[in-house]
Amino acid sequence: MGTRRVAFVEFTPSGGLFQFSAQLAGGMAAVGDEVHFYTGPDPELGAQHPGVALHAVLPTWHPADTEPVGKLVKKVRRALRAGQLALAWVKVLWLLARLRPDAVIWSSWRFSMDAAGVLAVRRLLPKAALALVAHEPVPRVRADTTKERHGRVLDPALKKAWQSIDAVFVLGEAARAKAIERWEITCPVLVIPHGDEAALRGAGPLRGAAETEPVVLFFGAWTAYKGIDLLFDAVPAVKEKVPDARFVVAGSVLGVDGPGLTARARALGVDARPGYVATEDIHGLFADARVVVTPYRRATQSGVVHLAYTFERPVVATAVGDIPSVVQDGVTGLLVTPDDPAALADALVRLLADPALAGKLGAAGAAWLAEVASWPAVAQQVHDALESARP
Repeated sequence: MGTRRVAFVEFTPSGGLFQFSAQLAGGMAAVGDEVHFYTGPDPELGAQHPGVALHAVLPTWHPADTEPVGKLVKKVRRALRAGQLALAWVKVLWLLARLRPDAVIWSSWRFSMDAAGVLAVRRLLPKAALALVAHEPVPRVRADTTKERHGRVLDPALKKAWQSIDAVFVLGEAARAKAIERWEITCPVLVIPHGDEAALRGAGPLRGAAETEPVVLFFGAWTAYKGIDLLFDAVPAVKEKVPDARFVVAGSVLGVDGPGLTARARALGVDARPGYVATEDIHGLFADARVVVTPYRRATQSGVVHLAYTFERPVVATAVGDIPSVVQDGVTGLLVTPDDPAALADALVRLLADPALAGKLGAAGAAWLAEVASWPAVAQQVHDALESARP
């Protein structure tokens, strides 16, 4: 096993993609790589291993800035951020030219500028292994994440970028098939586990799911594909059978009617908490929940499922995308058909009314995570793939 100098480029210094990359970087340092992690200001997680050199030097922004603004302000902000991203790419090129890493890893490309930056890195570092962890194999429309983004410049630019790299890592077989179909890539496309979320668990005491009150937690961004409206449709049926059931919905509002959803939540007696959840508040949310729900209409994979398992909580999930590969029905959680509030309600009632079953499934999820999807296991797979990608 050789030591490689690995650079992670993560423009946004908070959120799920950042958290994933920070923990993967720590795992790769643990297996012996020299790791440099480049990101924006005030990252919400520090270096996850002493061997990670964290460089919070890119002029980017936190994605938690989702407050609604007027059209003019939105246009000005978009122009400013485009300028920031351009400067960030210039700085990345300068930093990589100084570092001369053996490998560079990204987790997201959304814009034509990203494609141009990747191709510039390819020319700058012809012998380096370039890799992408493709959480989403195709870019999505921010205002409606059920839709793919396309463009006459964007599509061919991203296709060239994808075809210039040496390895792609995805979180499931469906994502693998989508990436190969959309971008016509010939480099290795490897399925890796998501990894745990130990960096977000904290050190506070944790009761088992069997010892909690009947609380359902929806955690994560309020976006069109995540089915919050379907969860709300299921609430009356759940409360009819479990009158003391409580629902908590927490996360940033992205591209949906936040005030409308909040008003509906209030009418249903749901505890709605719109806004980005700080890392220090995550422990309390999951520690108080008996079950975590992901009523998604589509998905590649879900960090929320792995976060639930990290807190030993069972998951009620819709059987979409690659989620059935990690939510084992009747073992670590319950799977239901998508767009079916009645089935969703029945599954939630089953776990809310049976604390012992919730505890059993939650413990099984934590055990699966430790055995199959620990960061050392994920990092070793990535390290080995980069070893063989380029000389």
